[in-house]
Amino acid sequence: MGEFRQHAVIYKDMEDVYGPCGCGMDMAILPMLIPRAWIIEEWPAVVEAHEFGKGFDFRRVSGFSCNQVFEHEMDGVEYLANFSCCRDCAERAVELGYAVWSEKSYPMVLR
Repeated sequence: MGEFRQHAVIYKDMEDVYGPCGCGMDMAILPMLIPRAWIIEEWPAVVEAHEFGKGFDFRRVSGFSCNQVFEHEMDGVEYLANFSCCRDCAERAVELGYAVWSEKSYPMVLR
């Protein structure tokens, strides 16, 4: 896990169908936070190869939230919300070390 400076954060408590997963094989049902640096600077190569977090999340692209992409700071890291993935991609991301499961609930300010 040490090779990744910042990790995506995946939540188990807000399961819903948010759109197709970036892998194209399953529905994205788990919300997550993506490090802002991945979007602004560069996606880590393994993350890019897996299309992790690149699905068509309806909350982000259809304007269900007032900002469409929320910024959220946690433990000194800036994240972007309204991204999602399927369970298989979540498990692979955690196994490969570029994402972590959240021990807390999805932040209320992002709902």
